[in-house]
Amino acid sequence: MADGGQWQVRRVTDPRTARQLASGLVAADPIAYSVFSTVTDSLIRDPSRYADPLWFAISPSGGSLPVLVGMLTPPHPLHLPVSISGAVTALAEQLAGEGVDLPGVSGPQEAALEFADGYLPPMGKRITGREGIGVYDLPVPVELPWLVAGDHRRADASHLSLVSSWVDAFMEETGSPAVDAEATARRQLAVGNVSLWVVADRPVAMCWASAPFGGVVRVSGVYTPRAERGQGYASAVVAAASRQQQELGHTCMLYTELANPTANKIYRALGYRYIGNDLRLKFGRL
Repeated sequence: MADGGQWQVRRVTDPRTARQLASGLVAADPIAYSVFSTVTDSLIRDPSRYADPLWFAISPSGGSLPVLVGMLTPPHPLHLPVSISGAVTALAEQLAGEGVDLPGVSGPQEAALEFADGYLPPMGKRITGREGIGVYDLPVPVELPWLVAGDHRRADASHLSLVSSWVDAFMEETGSPAVDAEATARRQLAVGNVSLWVVADRPVAMCWASAPFGGVVRVSGVYTPRAERGQGYASAVVAAASRQQQELGHTCMLYTELANPTANKIYRALGYRYIGNDLRLKFGRL
């Protein structure tokens, strides 16, 4: 544990410990901590998913409870679930002082920028890319405002090859770090929340919902092959998956690229509400 004056930064290598340290934060803001919760839980179940994951619990000096728990799962950027001014800078200065070479940072816009201000100068690095991410929740019953041909179907193990290929295509199109597409597909199918939109027995779109934490599920992995686009299939599968989760008593949320006006318009039409702006920054050498 490092003491940064007003703040203490605790480095954690065990996902169970990280989950316990963040339990109160997750309960208080399960939407903000959705990515933290799902990834940390997956590492409890499958420690091989990421090599050398780290968590950072930041507490006021003399205090025992953290106000922020960040997460690093290489090759992904450092993930900051919330912005706590001062705590973010303490973490940035601690990691820079240790010479930890990060590919970037993601989180609420103010948190990402505060971290960059504290981390980049001493590391001799700069921002080489930035991406705005819209954060949405679903405060009303989901509604598909137009007719779309087809039906909703829950994917199962027989769809492994299809889901794997679509995961691979989704990651490539979104510029996400390379992942083991088959392992990702197996993991999501095991959760049981992979949804397909099917037309005449032909799958034409996909999404999945995370396991619930704090009553919140995150809808992601939304993908439609290029040849099937423009028919409303993505809207239909997201609406169906969201309705299924709402009927189970869960609150739905999702992230979307702010640079993609079509996706943002579609989610708003379904009833999703914009609640915040995250920022993903990529770092490189000066």
